[in-house]
Amino acid sequence: MSGESGEKGISTVGQTAQIRDIGSGPLKATDTRYTRRARYFDSENAFNINYPPVPSHSFVSERDQAFEPETGTALIPLDQSGAMGLSFPATTPMVLASYARVAAGGTLEHTACASTVCGYVIEGGGRSTQGGNVIEWHEGDVFCFPGGAPITHVSGNTDTVLWLVTNEPQLAFERFSPPEPNAALVECAHFPAHEIQRELEVADAKLNARPSAGLAVVLSTQGLEAIRNISPTLTLAMNQLRPGGAQPPHRHNSVAVSLVVKGPNCYSMIDGARKNWEPWVTVVTPPECVHSHHNDGSDQANWLIVQDGGIHYHCRTMGFSYS
Repeated sequence: MSGESGEKGISTVGQTAQIRDIGSGPLKATDTRYTRRARYFDSENAFNINYPPVPSHSFVSERDQAFEPETGTALIPLDQSGAMGLSFPATTPMVLASYARVAAGGTLEHTACASTVCGYVIEGGGRSTQGGNVIEWHEGDVFCFPGGAPITHVSGNTDTVLWLVTNEPQLAFERFSPPEPNAALVECAHFPAHEIQRELEVADAKLNARPSAGLAVVLSTQGLEAIRNISPTLTLAMNQLRPGGAQPPHRHNSVAVSLVVKGPNCYSMIDGARKNWEPWVTVVTPPECVHSHHNDGSDQANWLIVQDGGIHYHCRTMGFSYS
């Protein structure tokens, strides 16, 4: 039997699995369609699946497309499924990020096969509607909705650029359907920019003794505050780094998808490679790699980060450590 998988690009070493009799005497199992589906592996061939790694990548051209007026109204997925051998759009195995451009006075409707949809308003103003839930937003706001039902984004008098993140790959992996919105754990919620800034200032005041340390404000909702996540599997946080500050090198098992909000003269070190920050670029930090963030500028640096940290916290596999 050859090793097969529903994911593209996954290889196995020694791809023949031997079908053997267990015990002595004639086989007692009836030859049915159910027994013919059964497969058996042993310690020599059960653990040799080689998944393509999550690429460390900066989505520059997609950012440029989102800010190009000629793009009109469009959803621009940040898809690197091909590099990861996946058969569904994905930025990482659990997360799909996208830019959304909505022309002035225009409307963009989409339905995500996901349990959560998070949005950040890069520029413009308008509203998002799902059923009877309406959230009016402005630049710098964060909002979230449950997935599985249409969400309509309406731009105001100027063009709007949004950053949207879902867990569509998570559901696609197991061919799950989203829960009904009224049964979802994810709640419609709105985090205004001024409230996020206020929380950052409160957190920053606690770090006076450590002027080079970074800080984060983690965004959650009333229903999920016990686990401090935006969804059961995703963590969402606004990070800040003081002028001249640097985060110590560290690593964790979660993948990070980061949007550069503000950071002139900032850069990240990811497994020894320097990545200079660019405005509104999305950067992927792969799992387990050693990384750090550095602010060589004279202003505060901010970046919005989504991690599949919720699932790792739940499984007790976060594996955070300083390096």
